[in-house]
Amino acid sequence: MFAEEGYKVGVLHARFHDLPSSTWLKGPTDKITITEENNLTVVRARIRLFQPGPLHRIPPIYRSSVRSRERLALKMYDAYKQQNGAPDIIHAKCTMWGAILARAISNRENIPYVVTAGASVFARGIVGPREQRTAKQALESANQLLSVSSTLADDLERILDIPASNFTTVPNMIDLQNFPFTESPTNDKFTFGYLANLVADKGHETLLHALVNVPNCNLMIGGDGPLRAQLERLCKELNLSDRVTFTGALPRGEAHTFFGKIDAFVHPSRYETFGIVLLESLATGRPVVATRCGGPNDIVREEDGILVAVDDAEDLARGMQQLMQKEWDSTEMRNGVEQRYTKDTIRKQLLEIYKTHL
Repeated sequence: MFAEEGYKVGVLHARFHDLPSSTWLKGPTDKITITEENNLTVVRARIRLFQPGPLHRIPPIYRSSVRSRERLALKMYDAYKQQNGAPDIIHAKCTMWGAILARAISNRENIPYVVTAGASVFARGIVGPREQRTAKQALESANQLLSVSSTLADDLERILDIPASNFTTVPNMIDLQNFPFTESPTNDKFTFGYLANLVADKGHETLLHALVNVPNCNLMIGGDGPLRAQLERLCKELNLSDRVTFTGALPRGEAHTFFGKIDAFVHPSRYETFGIVLLESLATGRPVVATRCGGPNDIVREEDGILVAVDDAEDLARGMQQLMQKEWDSTEMRNGVEQRYTKDTIRKQLLEIYKTHL
């Protein structure tokens, strides 16, 4: 985003094989490498960590694990600096380890750093109390905190006790060239689409139960995952097999073709920090029905679709029926995405933020 406008940008990409894990014995370990990719300087490294995860309850072992990660980040930074010079600012695009590693570099080099919070691991209860304390320290030390949605900032206030007012909302962006506007398809029956991994958090079961009460439409489900067989069985139990099509996984570059085949998008997820598929649908000109599960709360305007309760099949069915009965201005949807989520918009917002700390 910045490199294409002539700014000098470097990326540090560290991977850690934790013990025990399937990758600890088999996963490759690489020395630090530096490559030039699309005008970006990319520094990569992969190492094995020797502090067993189950023993992280012991404070010295956990601190040793953190230091191992920080040492690698500092070595990677030194390799970058030797070749490119010191950067003016560091931007960590990760709420947990990215922020922690950015803090280590910032403390040693006295370079300002900002952090974009975008991960769902805190709200989903995946991160334990030790990691929460470490992340909180790294976030509170940042020169500025950003969040991809206002609801995520609220969640981090509740979980990490960092005031939501400390976060500036800077959403994710979309490349509109990859999602061209298309006219509505000529389907025999109104067709909803849902594109997501087939996992529990995405709410597919709620959607299928809702579909029973929306008889005048079909559903196309894109994506794959461990719940596919279970969802196919549920379709049979609910007598939906003739109305539901499972497309399987779609290559990322072909996602736009999915939206071109549907009349509207339905998003029954249980939790989202953002919801990039909603932007993709709206950019294509398809209205959406989405749960109030976080990120969609910010994205979906009255002109874009309908918000419904999480895990409420009856409310979801009502929302789907309401969407089908209303006339939608697809051009207004596309314009809304262009005004709020394009690279130019987000780049300008970030540049203003960076300038305040230089």
